Amino acid sequence: MKELEDLKLLKKIIEKNKKEIFESIYLDLKKSKEDILFSEYLPVINEINYFLKNLKKWKKRKKIYNEFFLLGGKSYIEYIPYGKVLIISPWNYPFQLALLPLVGAMGSGNKIILKPSEYSINTSKILKKIIEELHNENYKIVLGGSETIEEILKEKINYIFFTGSTEVGKIIYKKASEKLIPITLELGGKSPVIIEDKESIEKGVEKILWGKFLNLGQTCVAPDYILLPKGNLDIFLENVKKYLKNSLKEGKIINEKNKKRLKELLIGENIIYQENNNKTDFPFTIILNPSENSKIMREEIFGPILPVIEYENLKEEYKKLDHKEIPLAIYIFTKHIDKEKISKIKAGGITINGTLFQVTSKYLPFGGVGASGIGKYHGKYSFETFSQERTIFDGTYINIKILNYFMKKIGKIFSS
Repeated sequence: MKELEDLKLLKKIIEKNKKEIFESIYLDLKKSKEDILFSEYLPVINEINYFLKNLKKWKKRKKIYNEFFLLGGKSYIEYIPYGKVLIISPWNYPFQLALLPLVGAMGSGNKIILKPSEYSINTSKILKKIIEELHNENYKIVLGGSETIEEILKEKINYIFFTGSTEVGKIIYKKASEKLIPITLELGGKSPVIIEDKESIEKGVEKILWGKFLNLGQTCVAPDYILLPKGNLDIFLENVKKYLKNSLKEGKIINEKNKKRLKELLIGENIIYQENNNKTDFPFTIILNPSENSKIMREEIFGPILPVIEYENLKEEYKKLDHKEIPLAIYIFTKHIDKEKISKIKAGGITINGTLFQVTSKYLPFGGVGASGIGKYHGKYSFETFSQERTIFDGTYINIKILNYFMKKIGKIFSS
């Protein structure tokens, strides 16, 4: 199978260029080797391995039950490639978020144009090297800014997969709709953390800060703000300091433009804690009770700033969430798991007593709803996303006389 051979070659090229991949990501984002390994490199290798193991099974034509009156007919579902797929990837996880969808598109048999971010230029260059070493005209990569997307869309594109901000996602969505191109949008939003009780604070803090600190908060599913039961701020801050004592990692904000944006978000806010260090170029900052109408509560933060909002009535906080844009993730820390309540919450994904865990499994779909995205991927869900699910019906042995007989009989039953 051609797709399997292409995936094997891709894996071989990635493994051969491992050292250069790690160096490039470090230059762009100053991630630790450990973070590069587990949040960039291994997810791609694991995805390829999963496709190699399961692709034949997924691609196999599936026989489906028939309606009883279609006696003699045979029904099938098959998965075929869309054709030419455009993948637009972001800078925050520049290796993983370029190649994870590429593995899905490649495994599904599509031609691919990859457009990586111009902000993570070092990683984009190593991606270019990897794609070019495939020596396959079906797989292309284009470097450059937004103007290159305009040029690419002049071609016949059959599917678009975009990962990035909601603002840019709307622009891409509009362009796709003008040409009726099917699209997946992996966006972001403000993913809240809800701490339901005092007992969940101590264990919760380390998981919250672990999720917030990964890539210095530049993660689409990073905890964006915390809802904390009133009267527990001191114990919360105590646990924050305890965690940060030995847990700070290297990292940098992608560019000066984003650093300036983060600084502006803090103007006029009540800063209650700031952790300055020489490992990062922006301090981890906690602010208290920002206004719901403030800029920091209207925009996705995408950095190491954590608003803490004290609340008195938990039910009211859940009601408020219903009136906000649907987030990509919601994190609930609780000692009592209420399955009925959780099933009513609107979010791309929900993690209980943890953060980010929901995006790490190839067995789970990852995607948003509404402003946080359209569609899903990872593992088999990537294969389904990049494949057209097509109906095949074989009517060779259907007898029209028998079909007419059934129709008359059924007609009499319903008309009597």
